[in-house]
This record gives sequence, structure tokens and C-alpha cells, in this order.
Amino acid sequence: MEEKKNKKLSSFLTRLFSGIVLIALLFFILYRGGNVLFLSCITLSICGLIELFQVLNLHKSGLSYIAYIFTIFYYIIVAFYQKNGILLFLIVFLLLLLLFYVLSYPAYNIKEVAITFFSIIYVAVTFSFIYLIRIIENNGIYFVWLIFIASWGSDTFAYCIGMLFGKHKLSTILSPNKTIEGMIGGIIGALVLGFLYSFILNRVNININLPFLSNSINIYIDIPLSSIQVGMACAIGSVISMIGDLTASAIKRDYNVKDYGNIIPGHGGILDRFDSVIFTAPALYFILIL
Repeated sequence: MEEKKNKKLSSFLTRLFSGIVLIALLFFILYRGGNVLFLSCITLSICGLIELFQVLNLHKSGLSYIAYIFTIFYYIIVAFYQKNGILLFLIVFLLLLLLFYVLSYPAYNIKEVAITFFSIIYVAVTFSFIYLIRIIENNGIYFVWLIFIASWGSDTFAYCIGMLFGKHKLSTILSPNKTIEGMIGGIIGALVLGFLYSFILNRVNININLPFLSNSINIYIDIPLSSIQVGMACAIGSVISMIGDLTASAIKRDYNVKDYGNIIPGHGGILDRFDSVIFTAPALYFILIL
């Protein structure tokens, strides 16, 4: 019994420490933005694709290497053409992927080709919207945090409310620990966090000096959106983040794996930690822009 308690404590401390390190890195990367964030998104996309292809048993196929190469090309297009080049890339990628399928036939089947196309959208394209939100003129540094408020903030509220009041299961097969009460708590929590975040930043001049940054952080933002609008955007993002979370669980169930990887101690792989974020990012981008 004592050994079991020590093991659980050790697991919790590992998860807590790696979580703190992850948040610190995230803060630095999102604050710096620019090339630092751009290269980080490429790295996360490649790592996420590697994890996904390992689960899908495509990591040693020629299709996976095509996906890695095209991920880099995709981010080059994003850098120079931003959102206007995304549709063009997807059409060209699909055509070249089908060309490879035809020329290499019967080495691969259409199901594997379709999975490869899906993987690029599911991982690389969705990750890029973190960068696209960050570079929104004037307000990008403010808006980008809404992704994590709507996903990780919502997840925290959903876990706490579910533990305290959860009685009705949300999905007994995909995620037996999630409850309808927790889902509602997560949505409300994201709404409240988004509202407070916007309300505070619109009224407070924050100056923070950090030793690892070359200059201090001076945040004073007058955004064109009300606190209620930001809160509603986070609530919608929360719903979509839950879909992302359940989608990741469904894929793992399909292939009988517990985690996508173990690159983040206590949290699993890149996709285990960012499964809800990659769904929330494009949703919030279009909510904020449109």
C-alpha cells in the first residue's frame, strides 16, 4: 500500500513539474512570437505527425516522409502567403499525393493515402493557426492566449466540476471519466476565464521584468472586442476543444494505444497534451476574424 502511494505521488510530481516547465516554455515562445513561434509550430507538427503515424502503423512508409516534407513546404507557404495559401497547398498536396499513389501502385492503398491527407490537416494545418492568431496585427499577443484558456482552462474546470458533481457519463466508451456536469462546468469556466482575462487586460497596465527576456513585458491593450464577446468565443472554443479531446481518444481506441508518445513526462506525447488545442486554434481564429 505504501509503495502504491509513493508511486502515485511520484507520478503526480512528475506531471506537475513537467507541466510547469511546459507552461514556462509556452509563455516564452508565445511572447516572443515571430520566428521562435514559427519554428516551434513546425517542430510540434513534425513530432505530432511522427506520433500519429506510429499509432497508424505508417511511420515506416513513404507516405509519412512525404507528409514531413510537405509540412515544411506548408509552413513556408504560411510564412509568405499566410491564410491565403492554405487552400492552394491542400489542393496541390492532394494532387501530388494521388500522383505518388498511382505511380507506386499497388504499394499503398487509397485508405492509407486518405489517412496521410487527413494527418496533414489534423496536425500540421491545425497547429499553424496558433502562429496565425499570434500574428494578427496589434492584438495577436493578446488573442493567442485565448486558445489555451478555451482548451486547457476549460479542461481544468471540467475535471474539477466533474470530480465534485459528476454523475452522468458523457461517453462511457471513449472517456469513461468525463461527465455531462464536467462538460457544462468546462464551458462555463472557459466563458468566465475569457471574460475576466479580457476585462482585466483592458483596464490594467502590466509591467513584468523577467531575467530570460531581453526586455520587460508591458501589456496594455484596447481591443475591438468586448469582454462578453471574448468570453463567448472561449465558451465556443471550449466545446470544440472537447470534440478534439474525444477525437484523439477515439483514434487511440481504434488502434488500442494508451498514449501517442512519452516525450512529455507525466503527460504522454505532443498529441496527448495538444489534442484539444489543435482543434481550438482554427476555431478561435475564424471566430475572432469573422
